[in-house]
Amino acid sequence: MFESSAFPLSSAGAALSARRKNMTWQAVQDVVLDRIQNGIWREGELIPTESTLATELGCARATVNRAMQALAETGVIERRRKVGTRVAAHPRVQLVRSLLRRELEAAGHSYGYRLLSCTEVEPPQEVAQAMLLRSGEPLLFNRALFLANGAPYCCEERWTNSFAAPGMNADVLAEMSACEWLLGHVPLNRASLSIGVAVADIRFIAPALAIPEGQPVLRLERLEWLNNMPVSLSRRYFPPEHRLEAEM
Repeated sequence: MFESSAFPLSSAGAALSARRKNMTWQAVQDVVLDRIQNGIWREGELIPTESTLATELGCARATVNRAMQALAETGVIERRRKVGTRVAAHPRVQLVRSLLRRELEAAGHSYGYRLLSCTEVEPPQEVAQAMLLRSGEPLLFNRALFLANGAPYCCEERWTNSFAAPGMNADVLAEMSACEWLLGHVPLNRASLSIGVAVADIRFIAPALAIPEGQPVLRLERLEWLNNMPVSLSRRYFPPEHRLEAEM
């Protein structure tokens, strides 16, 4: 395994390096985020060139470029032609890594994400009311599955106002969860959360979580806003054995 003495891999980076032949741009992004978060690359510091990182990680330069582009768009790094790439002042590392991802990684689990469907729909009446829509206005609707060590952890259905989140589409969501995309692209400034119980239906929840139809599941519903505009309403469903913890 190649390991640069000038830019040592942290534990997360080393694990990714072991799979470098299959290195995706998301994995490259995780290596960069890990090094910034752990102080290997500090605010304002120049980081290695794309060619250097591609050689170290054993991937194509285009893969590194895609990761750097995403990090620049979310304010983690700053790219300047003929100058190089620097870690931004106050990089938004924690925002790029969603709370769910951090929760799983803190518990020692590998985070996984899979887009199940994405389409534009006229939402149910209660969603339309919560999103302050006029009758017949469509929303971008997607369903996704989140994994811990490759096993179902929770599933999500989400309605998003495309006017408030331009650029979000099926291609984007195939590579990144809606939560992480929104955190990096829309300055959300308030949210409400409700906790309840739902029943696993045969069309989505039961097959996604690999549990019997009709089994009770924990439901977390979150409505996110940009000023006075509702941006996205999500419903996440967790298996009945899931334990919800929060610091007060």
